[in-house]
Amino acid sequence: MTINKKKRLLYLSHFFFISGFLVMTLVAYFLVQSIRESFYQNRFENQYEFISLEEDGVVDPVQVFHGVKVNTFVEKESGNILFEVKDEPLAELKGFKIPADPEGMGDFAEAIQYQKVVENEKEFFIVAMQTTPNAEVLNAKPIKYRTYHINENGVVKESNFTIDTKSKLETQWIRGLLGEKHGYYTNLPYQKGGGISLVFLAFLGGIFFLGGVWLRRRVIRTEREQAA
Repeated sequence: MTINKKKRLLYLSHFFFISGFLVMTLVAYFLVQSIRESFYQNRFENQYEFISLEEDGVVDPVQVFHGVKVNTFVEKESGNILFEVKDEPLAELKGFKIPADPEGMGDFAEAIQYQKVVENEKEFFIVAMQTTPNAEVLNAKPIKYRTYHINENGVVKESNFTIDTKSKLETQWIRGLLGEKHGYYTNLPYQKGGGISLVFLAFLGGIFFLGGVWLRRRVIRTEREQAA
């Protein structure tokens, strides 16, 4: 084996080694994050209890939670969605196609949703909404969300965020508004084919790593044969 060929094979083996190491590191990272996400989701489901607001199969847009009245309706002139707390308008959502006379919160599902949850025997009322119009979403603009968190004392807390600035709880409150689930640590467990992609990457990384080992052994074996 000539010196130039030997160098080329060694460089190639190093390339395979490094590529395999990087791919396996990526696989390990997503695997660890997926495990963390699964534990987090299970812990959340054990910590919070969701209470149904349905009556006769419909969630009424007008709800009263510990003296706090919330209401969602369509403004007749503009067709925009108006959200009120204690008869005071807090949000106006534009660009959503909602029936002029919605029968319940199901007609508002893509824009705004109500949730009643219990944590450690304390009740909370959550209002989750998408404040970015659908037309802007189609133009690939970041989707903005807002939640109103009402506790048993009637205190209302407002939070504005995007998927990139979410908190742990907010990944849960906006879940019904999304076409796909978003995790706090990683989205991989909720993506279709995510597990297959991880297995494929692991296989690819293994091939690169073994290729590097095989090339290096070939160079060493050839050197020994030539020396003999």
